[in-house]
Amino acid sequence: MPRLSPNVPLSAQVADQLRHRIADGEFPVGSRIPTEAQLTDELGVSRNSVREALRSLVHAGLLRARAGDGTYVTATSELAPVLERELERARAADVAEVRLVLEREAARLAATRATAAHLATLDAALADRDAAMTGADYATADLDFHHALLDASGNLLLAELHRGTGGVEDNLLRTTPLDATFADLRPATRPLDDAHVAVVDAIRAREPGIAAGAVERMIALAQELETHPGAPAAAPRTTARSTR
Repeated sequence: MPRLSPNVPLSAQVADQLRHRIADGEFPVGSRIPTEAQLTDELGVSRNSVREALRSLVHAGLLRARAGDGTYVTATSELAPVLERELERARAADVAEVRLVLEREAARLAATRATAAHLATLDAALADRDAAMTGADYATADLDFHHALLDASGNLLLAELHRGTGGVEDNLLRTTPLDATFADLRPATRPLDDAHVAVVDAIRAREPGIAAGAVERMIALAQELETHPGAPAAAPRTTARSTR
């Protein structure tokens, strides 16, 4: 562990150490970091220094404090929170195009880089989508799938950019009634579910161009479902297939 410097405020040094540990994956997104008391003992600094460091990381958007539960990692760098703020001023069409580019390139990279563990995570997310009994279950499984897809790209910056643009979260809120019995929605989502499977099949087959094209079809179907909620998604008439 790096030594603390007497020329820099302790709280800033603690924040910097935690920032690096988050970026290095020691504390992944969604995980709970050690308590103030644990960090105080580990780092050998005052509790006030730890508290100030955590407060600065919460303000930066890397952490979120939950009353009575602890402090959780919400991003691996300040990039995602900054992008989220920029989205408020961006055109919806621009945001949708950026998300398409990010997921398409993630699939292309995943087709050459995905490990057996990545594929197992993607398969598990597909299984959870298929087994979903409520809209909430389906939304959770879908978010897991898209996060796993970006992770499988092997590019942490790409994954962070995707998370910063909101990924698919806001689309899910518009198209998936979280309290619905999902059997009622399954006919409408089946083509979209099949499109997700096609993405994973292309990644497993190590076909970057086909994987990228499969993502384009998947997103086109999702947009169709968003435009006409509850109606079966129809495959787009034309689909640009990316080359390898």
